[in-house]
Amino acid sequence: MRILYVITDAEIGGAEVVVETMGRSLQPGDEAELAVLMGRGNMGERLEKAFSRVHYLDFAPSSRDLPGMVRALQRVCRSFEPEVIHSHLFHADLVTMLMPSSGAAKVSTIHTQGFSKADHILTRMIARVVGLLSYRFDAVVPTGEACLRFGQSYRYRRLTSPIDNTAPIPAENNYNPDSRTLLSLARWHPVKGHPVLLEAFRRLLETHPDWTLACVGPGASEDNPDAVQAVRAAGLQEALNDGRLQLRGPTGDVSAVLAEAGALVISSLYGETFPVVGVEANAAGVPVIATRVGECAQFVASPEHLVEPGDVDALAGALQRFADSTPAERTGFSKQVRARAETEFGPETAARKYREVYRKALARRRSR
Repeated sequence: MRILYVITDAEIGGAEVVVETMGRSLQPGDEAELAVLMGRGNMGERLEKAFSRVHYLDFAPSSRDLPGMVRALQRVCRSFEPEVIHSHLFHADLVTMLMPSSGAAKVSTIHTQGFSKADHILTRMIARVVGLLSYRFDAVVPTGEACLRFGQSYRYRRLTSPIDNTAPIPAENNYNPDSRTLLSLARWHPVKGHPVLLEAFRRLLETHPDWTLACVGPGASEDNPDAVQAVRAAGLQEALNDGRLQLRGPTGDVSAVLAEAGALVISSLYGETFPVVGVEANAAGVPVIATRVGECAQFVASPEHLVEPGDVDALAGALQRFADSTPAERTGFSKQVRARAETEFGPETAARKYREVYRKALARRRSR
């Protein structure tokens, strides 16, 4: 089978990791190429290793040249002649659905369960348009039950059963139960709840001053005025100065930062469906503390590690309980989440389910 994946950009993100993993999980005889609407981002090298060819269409993030994007994607399709075109993220969906059919089946995956006013109005408008025009797809795949409900509310057609996101599973579990580092692996955006996490961490330092919080992701850096202001508002400037709070910015090596972590904290307030970072943490044997948003509950090893979104008291309590746990207890958490990743979130499981979606989408296309 010849599959063309289409994504909006090549920056580090959950959808991009899923696409990379799918590119590495092909069956013998399959061939896959990737089209990126924008240029070569910080995930470019990884994507280029996963696909036989990556086409960068090199449109600017601010570009509104939809006809130009459609024509550029058509050129890729003419050269590759895919049987299936699989798009991820709303901008890529829009370009894919507007492209005249070439006989290839079109499949989309939804990666959100909602928006707020903090999300760019253009993104919200495009999501509405994609939902209304989704009849142009042969299948639309939600990544979780919350995502399925979002698709139904946005009037998506041809919704399939949800398929969990996936990520590579390391060969061994190298989790360090003695680590006193909490890790936030997320871009700086209102959806991610960083101010709530910072305040909860400040409270943790009152009783556990030897713990560290590492915030890693685009915008989670000292050159972001919003991040610096949030640190000051939480009373954590001293912790930032002495290294107990770290704003590291984006990383190209997720496995390396996970190897340092005692726990991953997902502090999202809304919008998450089945965040890939949770899969990556579980696969690395790193316990997860999360808010009850989307499918995040699937990543935790104990109900004590799951809290309501936006509840500073509850999140601070969860951090406190984890910090009070023994290395033996953390080892138990690690084994539990690692086993779950191996049995439920592995690339082979997702690849098999997507293969069935492709098969049915092709049958639908050919029956027209």
